[in-house]
Amino acid sequence: MTQTLSIKDARNKLADIVSQVEMTGDEIVITKFGRPRAMLVPIERTKVAAGGFEEVFGAWRARKDIKDGAAWVKKLRTKISLRQKG
Repeated sequence: MTQTLSIKDARNKLADIVSQVEMTGDEIVITKFGRPRAMLVPIERTKVAAGGFEEVFGAWRARKDIKDGAAWVKKLRTKISLRQKG
């Protein structure tokens, strides 16, 4: 089932909405000024539709200079966190 919420209501009830989507599998359309702008869907449905998380989050897959995307992201995150500490 698809429900519609304004962005204001979604912001005020985000934790409850996420729990509802997770438990019931419902889709929530978020509107801004009455027009649909985003949709919350269960993550399992997203994984199935996209063929798994690698397809969704694998933006670096086609790059020849990155052999292991997970290791590259970990190294990048470490570099960024060291910059913020210093």
